[in-house]
Amino acid sequence: MAQKPISGLIFPANDKGERSSSDAAKNVYAASFATLDPKIAEQVKQEKNWRFRYNKYIVDHLKLSLGSPEKALIAAKAGLDQLYKDFQFVRDGKTTSFEEALSLYKGSFQTGVVKGKQPKPSAYDIEVPYKGRKLKGDELVKQVYKWAEYGIIEPDIAEAIANVAKNQKWADLSDKYFVLLGAGAAMGPFLVLMALGANVIALDLGIPRIWERLMKVAENSTGTLIFPLKEAQKEGESLESLWGRAGCDITVETPEICNWVRELYPDKEFVIGSYVYLDSEAFVRVSLACDSVIRSLCEHRKGTSVAFLCTPTDAHVIQQPTHKASETNYKELSWQNLITYPIRFISSKMLVKNAQRPVVADNGEQLYWVDALIVPQGPNYALAKRLQHWRSILARSQGHLVSTHIAPSTATVSVVKNKQFAWAYDGMPFFKPMEIFEQDTSNAVMAAILINDLRNSKSPANPTYPLKNPYELFSYSSFHGGAWRLAYKFGTIGEVAVIVHFVKVLWIYIVLAIVALFLLKRLF
Repeated sequence: MAQKPISGLIFPANDKGERSSSDAAKNVYAASFATLDPKIAEQVKQEKNWRFRYNKYIVDHLKLSLGSPEKALIAAKAGLDQLYKDFQFVRDGKTTSFEEALSLYKGSFQTGVVKGKQPKPSAYDIEVPYKGRKLKGDELVKQVYKWAEYGIIEPDIAEAIANVAKNQKWADLSDKYFVLLGAGAAMGPFLVLMALGANVIALDLGIPRIWERLMKVAENSTGTLIFPLKEAQKEGESLESLWGRAGCDITVETPEICNWVRELYPDKEFVIGSYVYLDSEAFVRVSLACDSVIRSLCEHRKGTSVAFLCTPTDAHVIQQPTHKASETNYKELSWQNLITYPIRFISSKMLVKNAQRPVVADNGEQLYWVDALIVPQGPNYALAKRLQHWRSILARSQGHLVSTHIAPSTATVSVVKNKQFAWAYDGMPFFKPMEIFEQDTSNAVMAAILINDLRNSKSPANPTYPLKNPYELFSYSSFHGGAWRLAYKFGTIGEVAVIVHFVKVLWIYIVLAIVALFLLKRLF
C-alpha cells in the first residue's frame, strides 16, 4: 500500500536525516538555555538519555528564568524563534521552514455561520456540574470556598469564580468573540460559551461528526457559531450539508487558517484560546501550529486576548502561602503520613518532599516554585506545554490580556484510557488535599475563570497588573486540584496511589483473607 505523501508541519531532520522529536526538542531548549547559561545549553545538546532526564532541564530552565523578567522573556523568545526556524512545512513536494511557509501561502477560507435559535434569557448564570448537582449563585460560592479551605484551589481562584457567580451581567457573553483552536476538545469551553450566548469562531478537523455535534449545540443555544468552509455557505442551507464542508487541518492548512482568522471581523476584539491535544510528537506539531495563529492575531490586532489551559503536572511558580501549606502537609502528624512514613524512609524516589527552596532573583527577591512534572508523560508533552508558557509571557509583555491558568487533573477519556493513570487517579484523593475532577466540572470552572479575567480589570491576566517575574502569572488563579499543596511531589505519588486503588477495590477480599488466616491459626 502506497504511503500518503508528507504534507504540512513536520519535525526537522537531524544530521542523520531522521526526524527525531528528541533531537528537535534538545535544539529548541539549547537555543533558549543559550541566553541563560551556555554551559547548560551544551549539556542539553549532549544529553544521551533525553527521554528520562528532560524534566531536570525544564526545572533548571524555570529556575534560571526567575533571575529577572528580562531573562525570562529573552529565553522564551529564543525558544519560540528556534521552533519556527527549525520546523519545516511541506506542500506539493516543496519543503520550507515553518516561518517562511506562513508568509508564502496566501489562501484563506470561506466563512460559515450558525445562529442559535433559543431566545436570550433575562439573565445568564454560570453553572458548575459537581457530583450530580449543578451549582450556581450562592451554592457555587460556598463550594469554591470549601475547595480553597481544603487546599484544592488557591484562594484567589475562589474569588475569581465567586465574582462570576455573583455578577450575572458578567456571564452574558453576547458581546464577546472567542476563537477556539480545537473547539471540540474535551477540555475546551465550547459548551459553556455557547450556553452563555457567545460568538464562537470554531476551528477543528474536517470530520463530519465533529461538526454535527458543534452545529447542533449552536443551533440549540443563544450563541453564534462561526467556522471555516471550503466553499461558500448558501442561503438557507441545511446543517447536514455543511457538516462535510466545515473544518480544517491546522497542521496542514496553517497559513490559510492564519490568514482567515486574521482577516475575520476586523472591527471585533478576539479572545483566542488553544485547547488542542494529540498524542506524542503530534502534540508538539499541533501546538506550534496553534501558536502561529495566536502569534499572527496578536501581531495584527492589538485588542487580542490569549487563553490557555495549563497542566498541574509541570514546573510552575507558586505563592509563599502555597509553599508553606505543602511544608505543613509534609510535617503534620496525620494518618496519611503515619501510613506512608515507612515508604518515605526506605525509598528515595517515591513520596519525595514537594516543598522546594525558593529561587533568589538577581534583585534579591525570593520566588517559590513547584516541580509537579510526571516523567512518563514524556518530553513531547512537556515541550508542547512549554511553548504555550513562552507565548503566554511574551504576549502579556506585549500588552495583551493573557488568561492562562492551571486546570485540575481531570478524568477525561484520553487520560483514563491508560489503565495505570486511571488506577492512580482513583487512589490520589488519599493524599490530602488531592481531588480528581470530572470533565464537565473542569470545563465549567475554567470557563468561569476566563470570564473573570475578561471582566475584572484587577485580574493578574491584565498586563497592567504588576508581577515580580513573568512566570508569576501562572501562580495566580490556579485550580491545581491539590497538586501544589501536597506533602509530596506530584510525580512521586503515582505508585502508592495505584496501591491505594487496589486496596479500595479489593479491601473486602483482604479482610476475608485476614479472617481466614486467623481462623486457620485457631483451628490448627
